Amino acid sequence: MHVHFRLAMLLALLFPLAALAGSPKGIAQTSHLPGGTDVPVTVFPAKGQTLLLWLPSESGLAAAEYRAAAALAKTGTEVWLPDLQGAYFLPVVPSSLQKIPVADVVRLITVAQQRSRKAVYLVTEGRSAALALQAAAGLHKSRQKLRGAILLSPNLYVETPAPGEEAEYLSVASRTKLPVVILQAENSPWKWRVEQLRSHLEQGGSKVKVVLLPGVRDRFYFRDDALPPEQALAARLPELVQNAEKTLEGKR
Repeated sequence: MHVHFRLAMLLALLFPLAALAGSPKGIAQTSHLPGGTDVPVTVFPAKGQTLLLWLPSESGLAAAEYRAAAALAKTGTEVWLPDLQGAYFLPVVPSSLQKIPVADVVRLITVAQQRSRKAVYLVTEGRSAALALQAAAGLHKSRQKLRGAILLSPNLYVETPAPGEEAEYLSVASRTKLPVVILQAENSPWKWRVEQLRSHLEQGGSKVKVVLLPGVRDRFYFRDDALPPEQALAARLPELVQNAEKTLEGKR
């Protein structure tokens, strides 16, 4: 039984690596966090003064995110892609996100700030938005400055609400003071609640801009069943993220 369990865990960890075959290669590094954890990070260096720390979603790191990182680096934006699930030997399933220590994500942000001396922004998708905002809240307690977050179709619900039911949001949604851009897929059930989410974020003092992405569903840039409009917008992922970054910088 133990052998089968270990084999299942190994396959769960190797599967996302197989999915990344053919992705542009950045520089493989290890961030040694003060708490003792070693986090594998793929770095796409650039000469600009901005760094995007792209946290993996519940689906892990997608090949499209590596391609976007390579494209963004060519325009002067540095990107770090940390393999948080791999750092803690966690399978790539939604429940694993809750097992990643928020304090270590705070430490990772601090390492990125100190090593690069650049303005750091968080990027993530889906349920990982909660981890990003929790880390941002923890970072602000130590008076470190995070410039903002770009959230793709964020899921900040305590539980997925049924149609017509009132949504209950995680407490972090209303206690984080951070500039936020939400890139919300229009063909998503979360689209109908995005203004409510904006209200919760603004209660905590966050400045929020919502950008609707027409004709696509959640996870549009890494869906196996992506439709032609989703494939077309997936090719523009670097542009979408860069425009969101410029909004946070006050340049748009």
